[in-house]
Amino acid sequence: MSKYTLIVPIAADTDKMGTEMPYLFGLDSNGLMYCVKSIMGLPLEAFGDIYFTILRKHNLRYRLIEMMQIQFDRLGISHKTHIYELEKSTSSQPETLYRTVVENHITGAVLFKDADSYFTTEVYPENMLYVFPLDGLQMVNPQNKSYVTIDDMYYITNIIEKKIVSRFFCAGGYGIEDVQNFVLEYEKLSTLPQLHLSHIVYSLLLQQVHFRPQIVKEYQDWGTKEDFKRNY
Repeated sequence: MSKYTLIVPIAADTDKMGTEMPYLFGLDSNGLMYCVKSIMGLPLEAFGDIYFTILRKHNLRYRLIEMMQIQFDRLGISHKTHIYELEKSTSSQPETLYRTVVENHITGAVLFKDADSYFTTEVYPENMLYVFPLDGLQMVNPQNKSYVTIDDMYYITNIIEKKIVSRFFCAGGYGIEDVQNFVLEYEKLSTLPQLHLSHIVYSLLLQQVHFRPQIVKEYQDWGTKEDFKRNY
């Protein structure tokens, strides 16, 4: 059994009134939920387990587990796919990931994958950021991304939120060779306001933990709910 685990957090409570299903659980023209489509460009056979983290209240209101299980059966991955429910929303995406890892006793290498983007790539159980060039997009909101700088030896030297420091931005994939490094770093930084995964990666970089870039292909950015409604 592979120790390489894919984790997709979709637990943001953006609709406080509870009047509309989060758009990433909606279906595309082929009947695929967007959150499931977000991983379809990856070689899923590389992963021993796949976790989707959702809010329990969303499941109760929209019967998401039943809907998602149909998707997993259709794709032939139901035997290794798990849906983890959070009782309430967290303060940040890193907290959602931390709770998923700790409460499910996940060890080894992980790939954290955003649910609001799609790309194709090979994957590696290493410290790696999956990146795409800004000039490769026709339309983009540059303010909602984290940007990385890469040195001549093809190592990542910096990652910063919402500030264009290079042509490469993180496409929504974060590889961690040993998830315990993420756990320990989150516990040190958890009190920071507006904590992002990029902050945890940056802190690891400062400790001389090496990250490689992997340039992805066929990148799609579904963006915010407003961006999504406008474009889809």
